[in-house]
Amino acid sequence: MLAVSRYYLALLGHSQRYLPAVLAYLALSVILYSDPHSPVLPLYGVSSGALVVLGCWLTIAVLDIEDPVQRLVTLSHARSRRRTIGGAVCAVFGCLVVLTVITIVWSGIRTWQLNWAAFGVGLVSLLASGLLGIAIGLPCSRLLVGRIGWTVLAAVLVLGLVLLGKWVPLVHPLITALTNGAPYGGALVLAVVTSVVALGVSAGVVGWLAGRRA
Repeated sequence: MLAVSRYYLALLGHSQRYLPAVLAYLALSVILYSDPHSPVLPLYGVSSGALVVLGCWLTIAVLDIEDPVQRLVTLSHARSRRRTIGGAVCAVFGCLVVLTVITIVWSGIRTWQLNWAAFGVGLVSLLASGLLGIAIGLPCSRLLVGRIGWTVLAAVLVLGLVLLGKWVPLVHPLITALTNGAPYGGALVLAVVTSVVALGVSAGVVGWLAGRRA
């Protein structure tokens, strides 16, 4: 699986499909953490929402690089669809970990607040949001959706539902709690658990459906 992850990272780097979303996220981070007097937890809430979108974008970008023939060749070398999907997930998650660390370090540098508890909450929040973004991107990718127009539409609809739907108990309660300064302990645990479960379910269902379509 590690070899598959390296392969997908190489494809992503060569294609440069990551650039628009990553540059937009970095620009947002520069703006968000520009005020040294701003509390960091509400800013982590905004960054978490952005990382859901970024995780979805990168997942679709990685899985849509290959055409159907290339995907069959990769599947043949990996010897199982679980390894190809797992490799893609690990590749995207590795990118999100790097961006999360950059966000945490940048927030500490700009705000001059060495609040390790806040940094820990931000780290967990960002990673959980990234996992949910990957879970959303998997079924919206070319593995199940053949045309880019339908991919964009599906991704926008699901992202809007997850980020804005108050009745969707995924990361919305956590983002709301962080941005409003409300108690976030329960929402943080809920976000971590639901993101991990959503990713597991998404990867399993997508792998099964993609196998039946092959």
